Amino acid sequence: MIIDEKLLKSYGAQLITLEKDQYLLHSHTFPQNYYQIKSGSVKIASDKNNNNEFIHQFLGRGDPVAETFLLSETLYTINAIALSKVTVFVLSRDKFLDLLGKHAEVVMKLYQFNCQYVNYQRELLNLVAYSDPKSKIIAVIDYFKKLEKSLQPFQYEIPYTRKQLASLTGLRTETVIRTVKLLEKENSVKIVEGKIFY
Repeated sequence: MIIDEKLLKSYGAQLITLEKDQYLLHSHTFPQNYYQIKSGSVKIASDKNNNNEFIHQFLGRGDPVAETFLLSETLYTINAIALSKVTVFVLSRDKFLDLLGKHAEVVMKLYQFNCQYVNYQRELLNLVAYSDPKSKIIAVIDYFKKLEKSLQPFQYEIPYTRKQLASLTGLRTETVIRTVKLLEKENSVKIVEGKIFY
């Protein structure tokens, strides 16, 4: 949890609920609020291009949503879309900036959260640019497994569909399906009832 719920409420944060596939924010709009997920999950994705979508990130409980846009004062270049029923704290930009000015520990948490994401993006961009499909998929699932601190072989259940893995890696869904089958033959992943374990 980046900002404690009690602290958010003390600054006037309100809770909103979104249903699956509802947009929390749209690209090309100006950020006016700080968002933090209380429950559920959200995907951060670029606008669809020829029915293809690139997913930048999945966010869950306690995560902030697109807070860097508030600080850079630029239009959103991404969309945030509910993957399930989601409850989100909403705090106005002015109150968010006031909170940051008075709580250095929150600034540090946001900084650490964003550093982690930037490091992931750099690693992924390098792999997407230069690697084969197998390496791209392993890089993405390695990253999420590390976040869960699930280091034992085949203990981490990948919570994403093959289509979502394709969107995360810039690959076609068919390529991901073929590559996951190859990874299973190589004993790098296990598939149990359609779910991938790594």
